[in-house]
Amino acid sequence: MAIDVKRDKLVVSAYPTKELFISMLIKDITLRDAIGDLLDNSVDGALRLRSDESYEGLRVEIELDAKEAYFKIADNCGGIPVDVARNYAFCFGRPKGSEETSYSVGLFGIGMKRALFKLGKKFRVESIAQTSSFTMEVDVEQWKEDDEEGRESDWAFQFEKFREDEKNPEDKWGTTITVTELHEDVQESFGIDNDVSELIEELQREHLYNIDKGLEIRVKGKRLEAKELELLTSDKIKTAYWESSDSPLHVKIYAGVSEEDANNTGWYIFCNKRLVVGPEKMIGWGVKQPIRIPEYHSQYYRFRGCVFLEAEKPKYLPWNTAKNGMDEDSVAYKTIFQQMVNLMRSVIDFLNKLHDEQGDYKNERINETPLQDAVEGAKPLPLHQITSDNLGQKFISPKPAERQQTAPDTVWIRYRVPVEDYDAVQKYFGVEKAGEVGSKTFNYFYTREIED
Repeated sequence: MAIDVKRDKLVVSAYPTKELFISMLIKDITLRDAIGDLLDNSVDGALRLRSDESYEGLRVEIELDAKEAYFKIADNCGGIPVDVARNYAFCFGRPKGSEETSYSVGLFGIGMKRALFKLGKKFRVESIAQTSSFTMEVDVEQWKEDDEEGRESDWAFQFEKFREDEKNPEDKWGTTITVTELHEDVQESFGIDNDVSELIEELQREHLYNIDKGLEIRVKGKRLEAKELELLTSDKIKTAYWESSDSPLHVKIYAGVSEEDANNTGWYIFCNKRLVVGPEKMIGWGVKQPIRIPEYHSQYYRFRGCVFLEAEKPKYLPWNTAKNGMDEDSVAYKTIFQQMVNLMRSVIDFLNKLHDEQGDYKNERINETPLQDAVEGAKPLPLHQITSDNLGQKFISPKPAERQQTAPDTVWIRYRVPVEDYDAVQKYFGVEKAGEVGSKTFNYFYTREIED
């Protein structure tokens, strides 16, 4: 029961002003994070409808219009029941007793409201669920002004209209949210092609598993596509792997190498199959204790690390409220991070040896390249297709070639020639390596000019 501060002189008011509350709420999230929160709500709706099955037929449409100054997200993912909207969905924080969706990505009860405040000054929510429907329209500036100290009702929103105990056809279930009178910086961002492209790329990465399950997501008419993360796998290369099934948090960590793509190197961390971090070149690099990891360098561009954290109750996931980073003070995350570093070390060792092998071969200290051959012979596989036969407690690869020992009575000869001339001589002798071409030409001269 709310206390009327004006009538009870014993009460000292501690109510925040709405202006302060909103400014604090939206301060530390980006525009992309805000839109991502709204998409997360649609994904949770899909999860409630289909559990962990195919999302074929479910869709989310996002419209951004800088000229008309509006944002719109519409889905057919089940809608919000009136009782949920009335008692839970629009509360600031998750009320005690509110129903949770198992393995969802919605947790803190602030994502939708924070996103709406971040986007603009007015928003409209229309939702049709199985047995109810409602429409709600909020003028944020007016809502902020209706702020009488100590009155709980001043923090409430109000339905424009609602219906309960009705039966709605399944093809009508869904939610549409429209934000108008966009904030100036939001409107400006929607008009910048690069900003829109970065938004699309981020949403594609964050929801690659939901897209793979059939969820259709469109932004400005463009359908999002996402390729599942892959690691190189063969009978000679085994990915480093660690798993923990301890309740309430299930953890899987993969560390390996991938194809040549320096833009996607680093760690990826998923919480309930939603990407929270990645690709990230900062996490893990430069660690000094208890295992040393070097700072990131271009020779490590093949490195890929993937962490999957799953919890039936998302409150056990060690992420931050914006869902764009990890809670580094979490004991669970500290344990996970140590395992990440352990697996990472064996991959770094391999990449260092691969780098050395390339130099040794170029300088003709070795005649074979087993590490490079293993990489070139490996097949990129999506993570879910990598079997236990291709996993190890650390990264496994062939032994590097042993450097040739130069005999005391021999000498190295090195010289440069035009590529066109080299190709002609190589073809003449029918050999592949530069060292063999050098030996053939030397022997050719020695046989004809010295021995004779």
